[in-house]
Amino acid sequence: MNNVNHILNSSINSVLKTMSYIDFFSKKDLDDLKKIKFGLLRKNSVYRHGVTRFLPKNKWESEIPNSSCVKVVDIHPLLLEPEWKIYREIIIYHEFIHCLGYLGHNKEFYNIESLWPTIIQKKIQGQKFMQVLQQKNSTWRWICPKCDIQILRQRRSSGRYICKKCNCKLIDREI
Repeated sequence: MNNVNHILNSSINSVLKTMSYIDFFSKKDLDDLKKIKFGLLRKNSVYRHGVTRFLPKNKWESEIPNSSCVKVVDIHPLLLEPEWKIYREIIIYHEFIHCLGYLGHNKEFYNIESLWPTIIQKKIQGQKFMQVLQQKNSTWRWICPKCDIQILRQRRSSGRYICKKCNCKLIDREI
């Protein structure tokens, strides 16, 4: 756990340092973000790579959410592996933007996110990360008997799903 804390704290400090060079963020923003607690998502989480969890609304100090309303920011434990450093820092930055009160994934949010120096890698790294998670966590392979497309899943399809390519019923194969 000590190594986990070291890796996480190192990345958080790196993100905060980079944010200090971005004109958009104030010193107060950065000081507030230093107080945010971090945790880890469940290791079998596939679709969430990071999440900001807020306190219940009745415990907020203000009407508009800000960093004092944040309970914890959780990131996927696999992001702590060395090969995901760039993507890990993008996710931490993304969650920090939420912590500052930008809750929605809208144009304003993405404009702020675009200020990150390596943001161009987000989509590619995110897709690679998702593939790794799907391979690690999948127990079923849904196969189309017609076009041979294969989809990794955690559950059986039980004949309820059809191939979007050729409209054929998918077959389950246990991995």
